[in-house]
Amino acid sequence: MYAQYAPRPITFHGLESVGDHRLKVYSIHYGDEPFDRGRFKGAWALIGESLPSADIVTGRPGAGFVILHQAATADYVVLCWWDNENELPTRVFVRGDDGFRPAKAGESFCVWDLRVMWSEREAYVATVLAGHEGGVEEYLAAVGLSEFA
Repeated sequence: MYAQYAPRPITFHGLESVGDHRLKVYSIHYGDEPFDRGRFKGAWALIGESLPSADIVTGRPGAGFVILHQAATADYVVLCWWDNENELPTRVFVRGDDGFRPAKAGESFCVWDLRVMWSEREAYVATVLAGHEGGVEEYLAAVGLSEFA
């Protein structure tokens, strides 16, 4: 029998600049223990190494988001950036005994992360893909979980 789903707190922590990308930063945490952003400090180097250079001409606006998930069994990071106009490359990093590492086969994001991902999809469609100037800035300013999340 699977464990019954229960919502987890999701918090927006602002924008972080990593190279030529601007990333919205969210946290999700399990249980009564408060979220501790310091537990994720070691992941930022991997995030920076994973991001390609922004290139607005080819559809890579230098925008995306990061989810810092303090989960029941491990701490992990979900990195997503917009590319090829409407695609969302995603990387997952898991904290092991020696710090953060790329996810292994079978390790991925989960149903709680999908709530943020859906909201970010909705924001991207309504701003960047709306076809008007200033869409990237509007996307980065669009914060909060959509009614569909």
